[in-house]
Amino acid sequence: MKKCPDCGMTIANQAIRCPKCKYDFTDGQGNVTGAPAESSSSSGSRSSGKGVGAIMPMIMVTKDNVDELYNDLKSKIIKRKTEFDHFIDFLENRTSWLTAPAELEGPLAFEKGLLIHSVGVAKQLIRIKDTLMPQLDDESAIIMALFHDVGKVGVEGKPLFLLEEKTATSTLGLSFGGRSLSVAPTYTINPKLVHMSVGVRSLFLVSQYMLLSDDEAQAISYQGDMELVDGKENPYTMILQTANKWQTKIYENEDVVKQYNFSSSIAKD
Repeated sequence: MKKCPDCGMTIANQAIRCPKCKYDFTDGQGNVTGAPAESSSSSGSRSSGKGVGAIMPMIMVTKDNVDELYNDLKSKIIKRKTEFDHFIDFLENRTSWLTAPAELEGPLAFEKGLLIHSVGVAKQLIRIKDTLMPQLDDESAIIMALFHDVGKVGVEGKPLFLLEEKTATSTLGLSFGGRSLSVAPTYTINPKLVHMSVGVRSLFLVSQYMLLSDDEAQAISYQGDMELVDGKENPYTMILQTANKWQTKIYENEDVVKQYNFSSSIAKD
């Protein structure tokens, strides 16, 4: 017999999920992994080596490492690989997924900003879920986090963000050296795109290719607008919002990371 590390229920060694809290004992490929056995110790600590607060350092996602981290996340999808791969193929080849900024203004208002942010949120969710919600499946965490802002690509043929190339000239109206001076590109919102919130468009895109649970659907749709759920948000929505806020407010702000000494690493974990 073994004890569920989340709720403490005693269950059979061969059990795949805890019947009470649905904790997943598989390794993502259908193989049952070990779990802490019942012990007479009164310490209450887990023998798995993942005690409360044992959160891995956060990987700082940058232009230099985002492709490697993104490919690593994609490789972890096993049970829903076929539908996931079809959606990824659509995103990478028929939308601005790999080049879109994450915002009009801010630290990620540049090419690949959306991918950097999405990978960062996925890394955040994976690192905190074992402490806050260990019963959350790894694949579900990656899918929700990676695609929570995918609506920012717009739709096929109509990107949400349009690049504006501006030039600077002299006060006399003449270009310097016979050439215009390039300045940082700016983005505008595509006026030809049908208006939807980012969450709604994200769900619209994902659901055309992937079968989502209702918990996943709410998280993708409302993690950024929880007031619209009117107090009926589920744990998936709450933990995704937490990961998103920590990525956006903390790890996308180098000054905050340094000021409060948040653990971080530039190496792949």
